[in-house]
Amino acid sequence: MGNSFIQRFMFDKLPIRGAFIILEDAWQTISKQKEYPDGVQQLIGELLVANVLMTTNLKIKGKVIAQIQDNPKLDLLVCECKREFKIRATAKYSESVHQDNQVSYTDCLQAGRLVISIDSNMDGKIYQSIVALTGLTLADTLDEYMLQSEQLKTKFVLAYSKNKIVGFMLQQLPDMEQKFFEELDRVFTLAETLTQSELLRDDIPLLLHSLFNEDDVVLFEPHSVSFLCGCGRGSVANMLRSLGKFEVESIITEIGKIVVTCDYCNSIYTFDAFDVHNIFSSLDLDIESISNEVH
Repeated sequence: MGNSFIQRFMFDKLPIRGAFIILEDAWQTISKQKEYPDGVQQLIGELLVANVLMTTNLKIKGKVIAQIQDNPKLDLLVCECKREFKIRATAKYSESVHQDNQVSYTDCLQAGRLVISIDSNMDGKIYQSIVALTGLTLADTLDEYMLQSEQLKTKFVLAYSKNKIVGFMLQQLPDMEQKFFEELDRVFTLAETLTQSELLRDDIPLLLHSLFNEDDVVLFEPHSVSFLCGCGRGSVANMLRSLGKFEVESIITEIGKIVVTCDYCNSIYTFDAFDVHNIFSSLDLDIESISNEVH
């Protein structure tokens, strides 16, 4: 296993679960794809580890997509994590940020929306939740989001550095009869004392056992986390099909070729007139085949 992994845990005698994630090599691969202002890069890193932590609760095949939209500094920031813990992330930001290359982490959280989407492979549906950004840290915003969407008390701690990001999540499970009210309050109070520097510096399993020394914390086997873009010439061809034959052929007539650069991994895909002809010829054949089947 590499040095990017997620590990779940639970409390043996309390309705509490959690997980922590360490991203090193996977984060370094992603952060080197583009040169981002420091504040944008920190937000990408924090949202990325939070996204992976939320994926641990995913009970269906699919992926979790976290986006920041309608932000005056960011045109779009998006992170994706598949259930197999394959991740990717990218950001686009406003012209003013391009010009001065200065935007702080707090600037990015003053306004806009955090959109969390669950894209199911099983039924093709997308389940979406939205929370407003109000100037809180991303961890505080996520605490509010989880309480709002799942009605479960949750604590996130997100620790960022240029070469390593660590995320911690603690979540209450349903306690219908409130048998564990005082114990839950004690554990979450202890979690409030966890610092970002401890997460970046210390051995996390030892830190958990030290912090919750009165409880039996059960650690599950870690699972590796890795970068996977998933782009390809076929998926880009499908995107061109969706634009329509007239639009794509107009670009070819005007420019002579179409060049598409992947926002996630910087791979470049070039299509000339011959390629475009083949793309839409295959589409015409598919339509003809369907028509014959109907008749």
